[in-house]
Amino acid sequence: MLGKKSKDGEAAATKPMAVGPTDDSVSFVAKSMKVTGSCTAAGKLRIAGTISGDVQARGLELLESGSVDGDVSAPKGERIDDVFVISGRVDGTVRAPRVEVRQSGTVLGGIVAEHATIHGRIEGGIEVKTRLALEDTAVVEGDVRAGRLALKEGGQVNGTIVMGGAAKAPVEADPSPSASLVSA
Repeated sequence: MLGKKSKDGEAAATKPMAVGPTDDSVSFVAKSMKVTGSCTAAGKLRIAGTISGDVQARGLELLESGSVDGDVSAPKGERIDDVFVISGRVDGTVRAPRVEVRQSGTVLGGIVAEHATIHGRIEGGIEVKTRLALEDTAVVEGDVRAGRLALKEGGQVNGTIVMGGAAKAPVEADPSPSASLVSA
């Protein structure tokens, strides 16, 4: 209602406009872009290009053409409802409440999540507190720790699987790249 008058002829009060990113904002790294250094987005981040560094965002869509050479994470201590969708390549660990790795997706440092659905390839293990679904095209090279596990015929796990109460061990704060995400 900027500049409009109400029925009685008085100027209507205006709401201040939000300046800067909000939770609904979407940032985009285009296919032709290469970002060197860590990247933090206040809202969601869509990546078609390359990021050489760690990424932190409230939501993530890594397209098939996209890659991240570093860790991917959601901000700590914030409620995140968006699924982090990985269709490209992550050369690091993905830490987010909800993760989906599509069939073309690859994660080379493991996954730490509340819920996860895997169609693609994971190296380095998976630690999921609540529910992990490994689809028929999933290949996991490393140990799996999950509260509940759904494994479709054809899905592969080349490592140890720990489920239920034993799977609720605390997640390591910051495992080194050479350390396994899950220890038996």
